[in-house]
Amino acid sequence: MIVTPLRVALLLCLASATLALAHEGATGVVKERMDLMETQKDAMKLIGDMAKGNTPFDAAKAAEAARDISLTAKKIPELFPEGSGGDKSEALPAVWEKWDRFTANADDLEGAADALSSALDGSANQDWKPAFQKVSDVCKSCHQDFRAKKKDHAKH
Repeated sequence: MIVTPLRVALLLCLASATLALAHEGATGVVKERMDLMETQKDAMKLIGDMAKGNTPFDAAKAAEAARDISLTAKKIPELFPEGSGGDKSEALPAVWEKWDRFTANADDLEGAADALSSALDGSANQDWKPAFQKVSDVCKSCHQDFRAKKKDHAKH
């Protein structure tokens, strides 16, 4: 397939429309945190595709994505001010009821992403995969405890 400026523009429009639909109606801090989580999801996908062999391994790109996860993890607590749940938010009340655990999870994510970045820096082998699994596990743990399931969210 030949990549033309028109095709690139079309793909960017489609990607923007998809993101807009995913966050339809979200505003303010809720939209900001949804966008942050989308950034983290994209970074995890990039690294995950390399881990699965779906895309060629590029240690520098993967390490950069891990650093992005670490940097965004630092911002998580400030994007969950009290009273910002409900409506379009996927955050469960447990975020604020168990605030110390929630913020500890964000700290764990930052630390795990830093460890992954270090494991990836200059790596040409697969020794980084356990560190990637740790990042994935931290994400899953937080989503399990603090994020509404898609079907539950539809009820809001």
